[in-house]
Amino acid sequence: MKTIKFLAASALVLMAAASCQKVTSSQDMDNEYLVYTSPSKDVDLSKYMTFDIADSLLVIGEKDKPYYSQSNNALALIQAFRTNMENRGYIYTPSNPDAQLGIQVTFIQETQRYVQYNTDPYWWLGYPGYWPSGYWGNWTGWYYPYPVTYTYTTNALIADMVDLTPVVTADASKPLTIVWSSYIGGPASSSIYNDVQRMRLAVNQAFEQSPYLKRAE
Repeated sequence: MKTIKFLAASALVLMAAASCQKVTSSQDMDNEYLVYTSPSKDVDLSKYMTFDIADSLLVIGEKDKPYYSQSNNALALIQAFRTNMENRGYIYTPSNPDAQLGIQVTFIQETQRYVQYNTDPYWWLGYPGYWPSGYWGNWTGWYYPYPVTYTYTTNALIADMVDLTPVVTADASKPLTIVWSSYIGGPASSSIYNDVQRMRLAVNQAFEQSPYLKRAE
């Protein structure tokens, strides 16, 4: 497949344009990832016939530097996009220079660590259901500050679909146009396998809420 290196910044575009994107109901996606999809304006996606998809998943955040993965989990996510495209009538043409659409999928993981120091011995004050400070007696005096720490991990799956026809035609100098994007994200669980299964369902949802993404018969 043609090398497509345009995707890392698209996450910012998707997040900045969230108000313009289709969003599923939180009730419909209870305990699942939130799914955002955005088509390019004035682009008829039904006119395309063939597509290619990168055979590796770009992974950002798991290591110091981004890397490409072909693990079973990575391939399962790539396959989810391929299956949905084929179900919409598009023809998968791997490594074909005449493919009209190209898809790159990126996985992003981020872990935030929070540390807060408390000097108040009654650290539980303000939490419903906890006893008042007078329950054990009102101690006074200085207390050594102690840290309260916790971590919070989120992950996201970003897919960008571009029009490859400028590469196929003589106008190869024309920038590639992103014709469709999807952003899938939310809190990570303790199991990457479970997260992958949730993301596969979210990929199906991304196509379900994009009825315009279908090849003309």
